Amino acid sequence: MLSRYDEIILQASENYEPSIIAKYIINLAQLFNKYYGNVRILEDDDEKASRIRLVESVAIVLKDGLRLLGIKAPDQM
Repeated sequence: MLSRYDEIILQASENYEPSIIAKYIINLAQLFNKYYGNVRILEDDDEKASRIRLVESVAIVLKDGLRLLGIKAPDQM
């Protein structure tokens, strides 16, 4: 889903439809919420660094998507 971000921005721009970005952000947040509920992010194993990078990537995309919509993202939740 993260890899589709550029495509979503382009599609929203070409169609003058900011709602495309809003829907994408909502879907991404819902998917990440499911993931976060099922996976222990900070568990010490070989995949810990990858999970942390995934969390950081999702945060960057959500924050940028909200910025494009004129919404300031909170620094913490």
